[in-house]
Amino acid sequence: MTRRSEASVESGSVAAQQPDWPDPAEVARAYSWLVESPPLTSPERIRRLSAALRRVESGHAFLVQAGDCAEPFGPEAVAAAGEKYRLLGAMATILSGRLGIPVVTVGRIAGQFAKPRSRPTELVDGVELPAFRGLLVNSPEPDPAARVPDPRRLLRGYSTAALVRAELARLAGDARSAPFGESFRRPDGSWAHRGLWTSHEALVFDYERPLIRRDPEYGERFLQTTELPWLGERTRQLGGDHVAMLAEIANPLACKIGPAIEEAELIALCDRLDPAREPGRLTLICRMGDRQVRETLPALVRAVRRSAHRVVWVCDPMHGNTRPASAGGRKTRWWSEIVSELDGFLDVMDGEGARPGGVHLEVTGRDVAECSGGPERPPRLGFESLCDPRLNGAQSIMLAERLADRLGHRAPAAALDLITEE
Repeated sequence: MTRRSEASVESGSVAAQQPDWPDPAEVARAYSWLVESPPLTSPERIRRLSAALRRVESGHAFLVQAGDCAEPFGPEAVAAAGEKYRLLGAMATILSGRLGIPVVTVGRIAGQFAKPRSRPTELVDGVELPAFRGLLVNSPEPDPAARVPDPRRLLRGYSTAALVRAELARLAGDARSAPFGESFRRPDGSWAHRGLWTSHEALVFDYERPLIRRDPEYGERFLQTTELPWLGERTRQLGGDHVAMLAEIANPLACKIGPAIEEAELIALCDRLDPAREPGRLTLICRMGDRQVRETLPALVRAVRRSAHRVVWVCDPMHGNTRPASAGGRKTRWWSEIVSELDGFLDVMDGEGARPGGVHLEVTGRDVAECSGGPERPPRLGFESLCDPRLNGAQSIMLAERLADRLGHRAPAAALDLITEE
């Protein structure tokens, strides 16, 4: 879906994957409200994450980026923030205990409220409805009226993001204290974790553009809805408004790349988003699918090396392995395919002499049954995701342990209990 948003009116181009808002006056009011609202993060925090990602690029840290496929609103989002904070902390301490380096933790959190869709409509119980595009846009309820895009949801998204950030601050303490947003070694040699950086797909212009602010001290422009915005597979077009928006900001950036991308296209994208070739400025999140990663990724790694872009290579072993829902059913992902793609990614990195920088996952701390396979103990809960299937807490810990084993380092004490630690 394409339409003119407040942002695309400024640039004179058409933006992909934008809501078809029914009331332009209501959109303008929401946009103006966001323009007058305080930023959700700061240049200082964004620069600190940039420094952490430079350490990831150089091999002095590892990245775990994870969270909901699509976040809820309100109190449910605040409760989920605590679960994700503990889960990512547990995964980080497992990996640090075996790798011997800090693990930088970035949540899909405090803004992951919008989703791109491959089709404008979807079948729900035999009824064709406008696609659910995340709570920032419309409601998942299978009712035509609920699926109408509502620009007032932009304000609820902002308010929920602020609440989630407040909860993360309560859990972590002062973000100005080091270390923050990563695991760290205690004096006794064990590893602990504190803090979580935020990230989301920078998708809906009428939410993102109003919160691009200029740093009065240095003059740089920062997107202050999040520390780490990313481009999705459907919005990374070189001539598109999403690439143009992210190219003009000083945040570190991430970009999803799938098996369809060509070498020349990837290098042109790197040149556009990282013209100065800054270490860690650009994270490439590979989502190839378990059957294509070994075939497709090596040439891309070689092309990026020749271009001298110092990117962070990250594996997303989930999005390329999503099985479509049957009629009236749910999408699913199989543990075996997730693990297979992660293994393939690591094989390619080893074979090309490249550094695996991290993983990008959809996870929840809740004991849900959304991805099939993995731990033998059956989950207690069913499918709860607003959109795509997530790894539950036990599956996430198992994947972190498998990744640590694959990278060849010794395990610490079991960390599953850390998920529920208050």
